[in-house]
Amino acid sequence: MDLSEVLEPVVLNDYDDVHFNVQTVSSYDDSLLVSADAFLIGYSEDRNSNNVGVSAGTNAIRRSLYRLFQTSKPMMIIDVGNCVKGASVDDSYKNLEFCVNQLALYGKPIIVFGGTQEALSPVLKAGIGRVAYPAVCLVDSQIDWAEDDVFTNQTYIQKIVDACPLLRVIFVGIQEYLSSREAYKLIRENNYSYMRLGDCNTLITSSESFIRDAQIVSLDMNAVRYSDNPAGANVNGLYSEQICQVAWYAGYSPRMNVFHLSEYNPSKDNAEISEKLAGQILWHVLDGISQRKNESCDFSDDDMYLKRYLKHPMFPQDICFYESLISQTMWVEVPIGSTGRKRIIPCSRKDYESFENGVVPELWMTEFNRLSNMD
Repeated sequence: MDLSEVLEPVVLNDYDDVHFNVQTVSSYDDSLLVSADAFLIGYSEDRNSNNVGVSAGTNAIRRSLYRLFQTSKPMMIIDVGNCVKGASVDDSYKNLEFCVNQLALYGKPIIVFGGTQEALSPVLKAGIGRVAYPAVCLVDSQIDWAEDDVFTNQTYIQKIVDACPLLRVIFVGIQEYLSSREAYKLIRENNYSYMRLGDCNTLITSSESFIRDAQIVSLDMNAVRYSDNPAGANVNGLYSEQICQVAWYAGYSPRMNVFHLSEYNPSKDNAEISEKLAGQILWHVLDGISQRKNESCDFSDDDMYLKRYLKHPMFPQDICFYESLISQTMWVEVPIGSTGRKRIIPCSRKDYESFENGVVPELWMTEFNRLSNMD
């Protein structure tokens, strides 16, 4: 099987008022794909969800994106087309998994848009790669988990956790009253990190350190409030400018390999407002990618990272913080139980200042407990 069997190319001339600097393809030649800075894939499956109508959203989102102007810095964006809808839902999943796996070989960020959020499951393996500590960030209003074995867009989390037991799951924008006590129990027992809507509204910039650890960022349009997203069903939620900021952080993150935008339903849209917002979300992801710094996560490189050691009465050893001399982002070491090994996770300057004042940030403590349980 090759990409031509599972992708339907799109034609730029089929879209009016195109300003965006994007290249579509008629064939999937390696000589062209290797030149990409980012890939776009449309996905239209909605048969395993309660959001029927989402399947028509892919080209609508593409139309709104194409009407926007180019990103801050020039980049080669290749739209490989729409993933072929299979005879069954499982066939659609397999097609998407194959597409992402093949494009991941080029080592460039992949943006999947359309469909419903459980499509995160087939792209998980390719998206996280072979990293020692995989992480996924879910930007959503609720925790899509249930105790039964049914797999849908509202219950998919258990399946992705079962598929990757070491997976760190990070939630941004969740609203406590939209998820069951059992779902929150799952978060606590697994020491997953989360940022509630109220915290996002207080300071949306705090979400950056949550997002930066994830190889995959999956954004459900229902994380946005109804007044800014009339195709959604969420009374409260993030504002449109906040969701675009979150999308930009995802694109800018050096670890993000796959961004997944889901749950846009054009049949419920009002004056194409949600369609325009979805297009702008993708633009912000791409703009973030265009402004990535040329920095690695080699924290032993003294020319790239400044080290600061802080003492705390809870821990026998000093805790090391790293500041990137290129992007000014901060990272912190988390000891892994009694193994002597350490994991380095993103943190904010506020986290560093809290630690400096003797307060252990919740984000750090949660990951410390999670890793200790894995020891």
